[in-house]
Amino acid sequence: MTSLTTVRVRYQTIEIGNTDVCTLRDNQQFSDPDDEALNLGICSASWPMFGVIWPSSLVLVNHMLDYDIAGKRILEVGCGMALSSLLLNHRQADITATDYHPTVEYFLDRNTTLNNNKEINFERLDWSEDNSHLGKFDIIIGSDLLYEDQHIGYWLSLSNVMRCQLVRSSSLTLDAVAKTS
Repeated sequence: MTSLTTVRVRYQTIEIGNTDVCTLRDNQQFSDPDDEALNLGICSASWPMFGVIWPSSLVLVNHMLDYDIAGKRILEVGCGMALSSLLLNHRQADITATDYHPTVEYFLDRNTTLNNNKEINFERLDWSEDNSHLGKFDIIIGSDLLYEDQHIGYWLSLSNVMRCQLVRSSSLTLDAVAKTS
């Protein structure tokens, strides 16, 4: 796990279900002393992207606020700060959060504890690999998934696999809008 002694964080309350989160202070933070992220292909410029709240994640978490989750197994891909996973966990959903970044799980655990909720299942997930071990899901969600060019090819492969992992009569709720900056 990456040492976070050199990054600055901030605490904020997201007014959707009053979820408290600890995030990176801004998108200028970086800490990869053991080259864990670098060895995964995550450069210093994209390292902090997981750790800030993006507008599309607020849209998704608002959508999940009243979404019918009863008896459904839910997968969040590219969870980053995992706002939707935190909210769904608070709503007692069967949620699995996934992301490629090696530091996401640390923040997920920290924010779950901060909100006095049960542990959220987490998998570090590489979109270019076979992830069928995760099993089938009733709902697959994600936001802000395409912010690097190579993600488009991975995403096309992953979305086809995910459709196969959906239980019949289920939904795939994804915000696949690429960043322009």
